[in-house]
Amino acid sequence: MQAHWTTPQATIFTIHAKISKDNHQSMAIISDYLEHDVEFVHSAQRVIVDYIQSVYPGVKKINCVSDGAPQHLKNNKNILNLTYHYTEFGLPASWTFCATAHGKSAVDGIGAAIKHRANRHTLSSNSSSVILTPEDLYKFARHSNEINVFYMNRTHIKHNSERYGLHDRWKQYRVEGWIKQIQSQQQFDPIGIKKVECRRASRSDNIETNEVNN
Repeated sequence: MQAHWTTPQATIFTIHAKISKDNHQSMAIISDYLEHDVEFVHSAQRVIVDYIQSVYPGVKKINCVSDGAPQHLKNNKNILNLTYHYTEFGLPASWTFCATAHGKSAVDGIGAAIKHRANRHTLSSNSSSVILTPEDLYKFARHSNEINVFYMNRTHIKHNSERYGLHDRWKQYRVEGWIKQIQSQQQFDPIGIKKVECRRASRSDNIETNEVNN
């Protein structure tokens, strides 16, 4: 899972889902919401889980793997949300963080493919079919046979935050500073709401348990 912040007009959030050894799915969420924040990530998780549950109902758990971008991914708000993942989305989830800007991978390729096709289309088309808005980009990209494309606008993200009371949650539990030295941790495994086990390496036996105090 990785976010590509592309132009001043659109965000492309790309996901490479590995269901099994031989079954991989490419996904992209296009949005007019430009803030790099946890509200966007929470809404994106709702889209991802809904898709996986509809196509692969046998999936029992999700493990998110991403870089450690602190603004929208590797922070206390996002990890607190992770402890609610099963309650809110119906699937338990863990999160593994790799080094920030760790290089090209499948998710980079998904975003690059959409942007390349969109640029080529714009250059070769007449003015009536030029891609001018995030929704235009979505309508163009959704016809891809290789990538499952979704659209998530600002209103959707706002309603999602209100539905789950994200701001009240973060304020109520004083989440800032909850997990000390969070940037040095790599693996996060919820063991209940507001409670998570952290490891400095994904397979380490050295486990730190962190629980939110009201």
